[in-house]
Amino acid sequence: MISELKNLLSNSHTPNDSLCFSCIVLMNDGSIFKGVTVKNNIFRDGIYAEQIAIASAVTKGYKYGDFEKIYMMVGSNNISDLKYLDRNIITEFFEPEKSIILYTIDSETRVLKVGNLYNNIY
Repeated sequence: MISELKNLLSNSHTPNDSLCFSCIVLMNDGSIFKGVTVKNNIFRDGIYAEQIAIASAVTKGYKYGDFEKIYMMVGSNNISDLKYLDRNIITEFFEPEKSIILYTIDSETRVLKVGNLYNNIY
């Protein structure tokens, strides 16, 4: 999973900064959906990697309860950069006992439960 997340990072579009993310969502049936950070050139708007991956699954008909696990990687070696992930979209579709596996580009790893996402990210 780490190598696939690293490969996805190269597809991120962040023209004015280097903070990018990749995401892989695993469904209960084994299907996977991927996403990367997409920012525009004027700093106003951006799309989170997890928003893209989750929205892709929803587009295919998946709903709350169908999501098994989410893997996220930040394109830096600072695990605290993962504070920027979109907690709202994750908690909207993942049950509280599901896992979030967080990685840095250097493969530092943290594992959280979705239900603890608002309590701490580090």
